[in-house]
Amino acid sequence: MAIPFQITGAGNQDARYVFRVTFSEDLSVSPTIEAWDNILTFPARTTTGSTVAKEVFTGTTGNGNIPMLYAVATTSSSPGDDWKPAAATAGSANPNRLEGDTSYVTDPTTPSAGESIYFNLGIEVPYDATVPSISSLAHVIQIRYRYSGSVPTISFAANEGTEASPTWTTLVPGNHGVRYCNAGTNWSAGPYRLTLPETGTVDAPELGLTT
Repeated sequence: MAIPFQITGAGNQDARYVFRVTFSEDLSVSPTIEAWDNILTFPARTTTGSTVAKEVFTGTTGNGNIPMLYAVATTSSSPGDDWKPAAATAGSANPNRLEGDTSYVTDPTTPSAGESIYFNLGIEVPYDATVPSISSLAHVIQIRYRYSGSVPTISFAANEGTEASPTWTTLVPGNHGVRYCNAGTNWSAGPYRLTLPETGTVDAPELGLTT
C-alpha cells in the first residue's frame, strides 16, 4: 500500500510484527539491530553509521544521559507489555537501548535465504531535549549482517495491517523514513510532531513511515 502510514504496534507495546527485514541469501551469523547518527537531511540517510555524537544517543539531564532509542528482536516471540529497557546494556541485549556498537540488539536466529527477522522500535524523549529538533535526533537504523556465500540483497518492510494478519509494505532507505509522533497523528497529511512533557520523558505513542 501507499506510504505514508502509521506502523502497526510500533513502540513500547506488545507487538511482534512491526518491522521486517528479509535476506535473499544465507547469513553466517545472527544479524544485529543498531542505531547511528544520520548526517543527511530526512529522509535521505547516511549509508553506513560511524558516529553516535547526536543528542539521541548522548541523552540529556532529563533522562539521565542515556540513549533515547530502544529496540527488541521479535523473530522468535512477542516482547510482552512495557518491554522498554530502563537503561542500556553494554554490548548485545534483547531488548536494549541503541547506541552504535556500544549497545545493540542481536536477533536470536540466523536467517537462511528468503527468511526474515522481525523487530519493534521506540523512542523515549526527555522534556529538555533540543527544540526544534532539526538534527539532534537524526539517526539511522542499521542491520549488520555477515555471510560466507553469495552477497545477500535485503529488503525492509513495515506492517500497516494487523498483528494477527500483517500487511507488509516495503520501504526504500533514503526515500522513506520513520517518524515518531503524537497519538492521533494524521499520517496522510501531518503535521508530524511529538509534544514534549513539562517534566520527565515521553514515549512516542505512534510511529509511521513517510517520505
